[in-house]
Amino acid sequence: MLAFSVRALALAVVPKLGPRFVQSLQQKRLKSLVRLAVERSPHFRKKYQGIELSRLSLTDLPPSNKAELMANFDSVVTDRRLKRAGIEQFIDNPENEGLRYLGQYIISHTSGSQGQPMLVVQQPRHLELLFSFQMTRGNLGKVGPAEAIRRLRQPERMAAILLGKDFFPTASTFQNMPVQAQRYVKLRRFAQTDPRLVDALNEYRPTIITAYASVLESLALEAQAGRLKLEPELRQLVSNSEVLTDRARARIEGTFGIRVLNNYATGECTFLTTGCRQGRGAHVNADWVILEVVDEKYQPVPNGTPGRKVLITNLANTVLPFIRYEIGDVATMGVENCGCGNRFPRVEHIAGRDADAFWINDGPGYRRVISIVFSHAFEFLREVREWQAIQTERNRVEVRLELIPGASYDPERTRHLIHRELSEHGYQGLLEVEVKVVPRLLPDPKTGKFQRMISRVGLPDDPARVAAAIG
Repeated sequence: MLAFSVRALALAVVPKLGPRFVQSLQQKRLKSLVRLAVERSPHFRKKYQGIELSRLSLTDLPPSNKAELMANFDSVVTDRRLKRAGIEQFIDNPENEGLRYLGQYIISHTSGSQGQPMLVVQQPRHLELLFSFQMTRGNLGKVGPAEAIRRLRQPERMAAILLGKDFFPTASTFQNMPVQAQRYVKLRRFAQTDPRLVDALNEYRPTIITAYASVLESLALEAQAGRLKLEPELRQLVSNSEVLTDRARARIEGTFGIRVLNNYATGECTFLTTGCRQGRGAHVNADWVILEVVDEKYQPVPNGTPGRKVLITNLANTVLPFIRYEIGDVATMGVENCGCGNRFPRVEHIAGRDADAFWINDGPGYRRVISIVFSHAFEFLREVREWQAIQTERNRVEVRLELIPGASYDPERTRHLIHRELSEHGYQGLLEVEVKVVPRLLPDPKTGKFQRMISRVGLPDDPARVAAAIG
């Protein structure tokens, strides 16, 4: 407990140090990570053959991506006991949720909103880093020994509002919250689809809420209507996993009178950033992560200019190395120094996820359907190479599937999984879904980007009805 506390408080100091110190730290950890990958991973040993490790520069390393790592998973991991087939079998059993694979590894998988899901293998120390960052760098309150002692006596009450139990990174993270962190923060998980969510929050009276941006906005509407009453205990709001629009931020902060900390992260690196205390994007945790914003040819773009993709190097994960790992997010880095005191690079804006939703008619208002409703179903269909959902009418969606060559296809299982997800998220009876298998799914010829969520009906005409039923 003492060691965890000292390490966490030390992490609070690093963002205030100069860029030279951080770059030196990055280089040291990068060399250590690459050496270990070459020694223990047959895939990276071959990939980096001929690269002089003693004079290593980040750009010497060719980028990697999800398809590459998944296709070569067994030779990518540095623990030879880890096998893709065994891990997939492990996560297919719901009874394993919250358990550690081989007694030591925390397993999760990405949502597949950008194609095939990625299996993620972590060690407990990775989550220790994450919660240490959130408790120090991602904290609107005081940080220091005196505050730590006070929180040991009177822990914060955190409400984590999730899609439900599963092997998604967010759910897995909170299921495996370090016991040391739980001395400072009492955690309770809530399902965002629970019809009693508002009543449950009123009863629990959290001091911290972490949830999707759309859920936080929905809670703001409940508070405006007088149904959610959390003041004055509520002191911090954390948005994750979805784009936080300016409209949503204004509504949430205006309702609760609290700054929203907007985190940008991925399943492959859950501690990628912490939200800026001044609301100016999110600061990269650059002592343990390297984030590159690049164009379509993997060349860096200037700060203030949107890139076409990002490359992430997770300097902590030595079991499943993510080195210059490609993510299809459109990010813009901040130009100006931030006045919050954090000198780490700042992600000013994230785009590319805003379109991953449909608005459907739900009686008196509209409801938002996010891509995870579909992608979660297709995670269990490994014969599917790619999927696309097209909203052809307000409450009708055509799902197109491209299969892996030579794979068999079970249409009945596909329908079952889709209807299970619709029911789980409260859309059963509202949304009609038709599934078609197509030979090939292609990118948009105008942009060159592949879209998994395409609406042919657009946004609703009546913004008031949207605001009345958002979420």
